[in-house]
Amino acid sequence: MSHLADLLAPKLPAGMTIPEPLERAWTWMEKRGWGFENKHGYFLTPYAGTAQLGIVFSPTESLTGWFEPGEPGHDRLFPLGQTDGTGSFAALWLDPSDTIRFVMLGSEGERLSLADDAVDFLRLLAVGYLELNDYALAEEPSEEDEESVAALAPFRAWVETEFGVDAHARWETHEPDPFDAWVAEVKNEEPEPFRAATPFVAPEVNTSEVIAACLDLFEEARIEGIQFGRLRGFRRTTAAWGHELLVIETKEPGNSADVATLARLMSDVRAAFATRWGPPRAEAPAAGSWAANKMEVTWIQHVDLWPVTDDIVVALFTSAEEGLQIAAVVSHEAVDGQDRY
Repeated sequence: MSHLADLLAPKLPAGMTIPEPLERAWTWMEKRGWGFENKHGYFLTPYAGTAQLGIVFSPTESLTGWFEPGEPGHDRLFPLGQTDGTGSFAALWLDPSDTIRFVMLGSEGERLSLADDAVDFLRLLAVGYLELNDYALAEEPSEEDEESVAALAPFRAWVETEFGVDAHARWETHEPDPFDAWVAEVKNEEPEPFRAATPFVAPEVNTSEVIAACLDLFEEARIEGIQFGRLRGFRRTTAAWGHELLVIETKEPGNSADVATLARLMSDVRAAFATRWGPPRAEAPAAGSWAANKMEVTWIQHVDLWPVTDDIVVALFTSAEEGLQIAAVVSHEAVDGQDRY
C-alpha cells in the first residue's frame, strides 16, 4: 500500500474505499520519488518536482465550507487533493447508486463531475491540464498548460501502458452535471447556472487600463523580481469571474531572513498599489462573497480592496505564511455580493 493510502485510510467514511487503479498510480508515483513532506503535511504528484503543475494529492484537504460533519452528504464525499492554486479540490463521491465517482469542488462554488471511474480519472490527469476546473476542461490544453503537459508525459505513458487506454487531447464534461444536481438536492438549492453567464466583470466593461496599471506597478524597480502571470480560469476574453494576477510565486519562507525579505517585498507591493489608487477601503469583503470565500478556503490571511471605478475593484490578497500575494481585478459584486461561492 502506498504511504498516501496509509494516511488516508483512517479518514475514509464507512462504505468508501480507495479505488485500486488510483492506489496503483499512487504507488507508482511514490516509487519515482514524487512524494514530499513539509510543515503542512504529505503531498504526492503525478509529475516530478514541487511546483504545482496539476493535481496535488494530500491527506490534508477537508470538506470545510462545503459539508460539515453530520450534515447530509458529508459521509458521501472524500477529498483527495488540490486541483488548482486557489483551494479547489478533487474528491471521491459515493453517488446515490453507491458507485464511487470523481468530482471537483471549486473555491468559487463550482461543483463538477470529473470522471465515472478511477481509470478515466487517471486519463483526465494525464491530459496535462494545469488546473482542473470547468473553465479549463471546456477547452483543449492551452499555451498556459505547456509546462504541465510536458511534466505529465511520463505519467501519461504509464497510464496508457498500464491500463491499455489512450490519454485524450481534451476532456468532455457532463451537461447537465449529475454531481451539481446532487449537491443542489442535498443542500436544497438550485443547480449551478452555467458559469460563463454570470461573469464577475461584465464583458462590456473595459478592464485593460486597470490590468495595464497593475503591470506597470509590477515593473517598478523597487519591487523587482516579482513574477507576473495570469492564473488559469480567469479568461480575459469573457472577463468571467475576474482576473487573477500572480504577484509573487509561492515560496515557503525557509528561515528568518526569508521571512523578513518576503515581508518587505509584500509591503512594497501593497505600497505600490496604495500609491497608484490611494488608501484601500476600510470595509472587509461581505460574508459569503467571492473575496471572503477566497480567504476561507485558502491560506490567504488578508485582503486590501481598492474600488478604482464604478465597475471594477482591485483586490490584493496576502498570505505572509506562504509568501504569496495575488491581485484580482473583479466587480463590486465579487466583493460585496453574497452568493453561493
